[in-house]
Amino acid sequence: MQMRHARAMTIGLLLMPAVGSPQAPQQGPEPTVIYFVRHGEVDPSSPTFPLSDAGKRRASAFARTVSNVDFTLILSSHTTRARQMVEPVAHERQLPVRQLPLPGARLEGVVVTDSTPSRVAVQPLVDALRAVPQGSRVLVGVNSDNIYALLHGLGVRSATAEHPCNKGATCVPCLTNACFPGGEDQLWILVVVAGSTRPTLIELRYGATVP
Repeated sequence: MQMRHARAMTIGLLLMPAVGSPQAPQQGPEPTVIYFVRHGEVDPSSPTFPLSDAGKRRASAFARTVSNVDFTLILSSHTTRARQMVEPVAHERQLPVRQLPLPGARLEGVVVTDSTPSRVAVQPLVDALRAVPQGSRVLVGVNSDNIYALLHGLGVRSATAEHPCNKGATCVPCLTNACFPGGEDQLWILVVVAGSTRPTLIELRYGATVP
């Protein structure tokens, strides 16, 4: 199991084995493949922090990157920016975007809004992802403060002082955004094989800049 880094020119080659090939021999159930994409640039002048024009272009660029992936479910956190990031993909496939937790719902007595910390989405998303049928292809719009906790909740090891995330290891460096490297073009692919104790994690960048 390895964590790999790649740019747009190689992402297509890495996506192909993740989604399966009709010519490849099947050995047992198909794996569940979950794509996590962090939202693009935001407009800080709005209280909901929606995607800016650059962020919307990045969302379109991401949609083109995964145009050949046959997604069966699209999720996002409760934030507007995470939902907008995956909407172009959902629109092309005529799939709804299911936000967890649902904006407007009450969570521990408080109404969920864009001001609600993004970390509250971790457990609802983990629960939903653990419940998807084997062989699903899922896309999830995420935030910098919940992606590592989501991956950890789905079985990816978290670094410790004794066992840090060395280069090439399948793990997350921490469970908050304190160690997030920054940037708006991150894509993580988690491959979950039935019966396996640990998933395989692939980390990509689908485009360094968006004009």
